[in-house]
Parts: sequence; C-alpha cells; structure tokens
Amino acid sequence: MARSQQELNAFIRDQRSGGESAGLPLEGKRVLDFSTVMAAPYCAAMLGDAGAEIIKIENPKVPDALRTWGPLKELGIEPYHAVVGRNKLPITINLKEESGKQAFLDLVKQSDVLIENTKVGAMDRLGLAHEKLLEANPGLIIGKVSGYGMTGPKAQQPGFGTLAEAYSGFSYLNGHAERGPLSPPHALADLTTGIHLAYAIALGFLKQERGVRGGQIIDISLYEPLFGYFGGEFVSYKMTGVVPNPIGNELRAAAPRSVYKTSDDKWIALSCSAQKPWENLAILMDQEELIQDPRFITNAERIKPENRAALNAIIQEWHSTRSEAEALELFQSKGITAGPIFTMQDIDQDEHYRERESFYTIEDPATGLELEMPGLPFRLLGQPGKIRFPGLPHGAANEVIYSDLLGYSDEDLQKARESGAI
Repeated sequence: MARSQQELNAFIRDQRSGGESAGLPLEGKRVLDFSTVMAAPYCAAMLGDAGAEIIKIENPKVPDALRTWGPLKELGIEPYHAVVGRNKLPITINLKEESGKQAFLDLVKQSDVLIENTKVGAMDRLGLAHEKLLEANPGLIIGKVSGYGMTGPKAQQPGFGTLAEAYSGFSYLNGHAERGPLSPPHALADLTTGIHLAYAIALGFLKQERGVRGGQIIDISLYEPLFGYFGGEFVSYKMTGVVPNPIGNELRAAAPRSVYKTSDDKWIALSCSAQKPWENLAILMDQEELIQDPRFITNAERIKPENRAALNAIIQEWHSTRSEAEALELFQSKGITAGPIFTMQDIDQDEHYRERESFYTIEDPATGLELEMPGLPFRLLGQPGKIRFPGLPHGAANEVIYSDLLGYSDEDLQKARESGAI
C-alpha cells in the first residue's frame, strides 16, 4: 500500500537513525550524489550498499533522466532508478538560486564525498569550483565523472556511455567481422566507471577525515576504465603493428572458446582453450584423433583463423545432435568448462541464483509493492553490505534532510520552496 509523505518521512528518519547501516564498512560516511543517469549514480549506490548515507541531489523541475527509463511508471515504479537509486535519500536543490547554492555548501561542509558529473567547467560557472568546495571542507573527496576526463583536447566535449564504448575500442572489438561493431545491451561504460570510482573513493577514505584532512579530486573518464580492459590487445598492437579485428564470440588468444547451438535451439558457452581441457573435449566428442591433428595440436595452431573456423564447425556439429540438457550433462560428467546461456527468465527460475540470494525481494517504501532486484555482487563475510531500500520518489527526503540535518524551520522550508531553491 502506498505511503503518504508523512509516512515516508518517518521511514527516512528511521533509515537515518543508522540501525540498518550499523556495522557496515562505511557506516558514518556521508556522500552527496549530485549526478545523473548511470556512471556516477552507480558509484554512489555501491557506497550506499556499504553503509554510507547517500543524499541524492536533483533539480526541482528536472528530475534525473534515469527515472524515465523502463515501462513501469504507471505502477509508480521507476525500474532503473529503483536499482541505481537504492539506499539514497532524494532531495532537490536549484543551484541557480543563491539560497539553493548556500544549502548545497552547507551540505558539503557536513559530508565526506561529493560525486558529480556536470560538464567540465559547469561547477566553476555556478561559483562552486572544486577549490572553493575543498576550502569549505578540507576533508571532501570529490569524484568527478566526465566523458573524456578533465584534461586533454576533448575535455569540454559532453560524454555519454555509448560514445565511450566506441572510443575505448570496445564496440569495434565486440562485433563480428562480417556484421560490424556492436554496442553492449546495457550501460557498460557507465557501470564500469562507477565501479572504478567507488574503488578510488574507498582508497581516498584511508587518509580522509571530514572537514579536517584528506580532501582531493578524483578525475575519472567514461572511456579509460573500459579501455583498460583491453590492455593486452593494445600492447600486442604496439609490439606488432597488427590492428586487432573483431572475431565475435571468440577469444583472440585462445581456442576453442565460443557459443554453440543445440538441437533444441538453446545456446551453450564453452571454453576449453588450455591443452588438457581441449583434449578432454576431443575425447568426450569421440574424436580423439583431433588431439594429434596438426591444425589443433597446440593453442598456437588452434587460434589461426582457418583452424579456428574448422574446429568451431566440428564442435558445432557435435552440439547440433544433442539437446542442451544432454550436452551439459556430458560436459559436467567430464569436467568440461561449459554452461548455459541464460535469459532473464532462466535467471528468475534458477535454483543457484535463488539459494545464493543473487537477487532478493525488497519492499518499495513509496508504493508498498514488492520488487525483486539483483543483490550485492560481492560479500564481505565479516562486514556484509546491504540494500536497505530501492530508489525513492523525486524530492522525497527534502523535509527530513533540510530540517533534521541542516536545521531548517518550517518557515525556512516554505521560503525555500516558494523561491524555487528546492
């Protein structure tokens, strides 16, 4: 059942009391999430999983665009924001209003981290340059996300994950030679950047004390974390001058490694590139003679394009005469590294996902609906993280944060609303 604003206020105050974050690694840390869409907000979500108090700052009239992603708005659920906005207390501030700017500075003084992804130079134009914020709070860690970083010829260009995936080399190498580049079906560059930024902030905490020491600026682009994944490809290119080209589902450095279709129109991912697993696969397929075939005798021979194609055709032929269940049972019996390619429905019905709590049910405090969402991707067994609640409505925490944290009176709140500052 949907909650009133008064009930939401009570829920938010209960969350701020710290009971659910007690004992988590970042208990007591406060993060201002002044960012939109995916990369920087995902970083803030991860810090919230670890127990930090996350205050999500949005424009009063222009909510985060992530709230519009997904088909469930009519149910009162913003599916992408429910996940990326988890553990966050949303407030609104208009930084073009002087009283809004002052409220922002007041929050900065009482926080440990500011995460922002405005266009490079935008904070300066607002009179909120990073140097001014660090002067107000010498212990402030500023995580600055931008498309191309804060320096270099492209620094002033707006950045988006799709462009970063292309610029990093990912989209080109992710494709098939005959079909061209292929962008990922999710915000890969953004999520990768968010993870790297969370790691950098965690390092910053080691010598940081709110308002006292350890303040610094973390400059992170959308393209560099993803480019770093292709370090081996880049080094190989520099050493040989040969430009790596896309090879679809293959792994350039090893074979066999691809996906294969079964007789019941399912797909299996298989990787048997090390010598012993490859030999086990050949024996399993009743084609032991392949082990001594000059084309396949070593990995160096197997990865040659013509040999790779021939080997894939042999393995595909074997799969085409067996169902997914039959093939997987055989692979498991012989310790072959192969597994099913899952849809979202497969994941939902999978026993391992459920028993391990790779996703779990959580109530949406605004609507009362139960949501199932992915759980935490890692487990600190001594200090486990926690998703305390999904993303809350736009401005839901205004009254609590402004009155309880900044000491606004009812009259102050009313004036701020009337002036458009919040």
